[in-house]
Amino acid sequence: MFVDVTCKKCGQRKRLDVGGPTEGQALEEYLRFTTDRLSHQPSFGCFGGHFELAPPLPRFWDIHWDTLSES
Repeated sequence: MFVDVTCKKCGQRKRLDVGGPTEGQALEEYLRFTTDRLSHQPSFGCFGGHFELAPPLPRFWDIHWDTLSES
């Protein structure tokens, strides 16, 4: 599954592969876990070319869940 993400610092937008739920896992639960993971995983290089040593969400990235799709 893919979703668009925008960097709040530089404004660049990129389509990211966020994987997909395991067999039997609800999509809502998988998306909540994905958001939690991105909220706590430090980003050492933004796709906009600058470096951040803090977790990317919610301080640096906006996830556009309305763009979530298989491709």
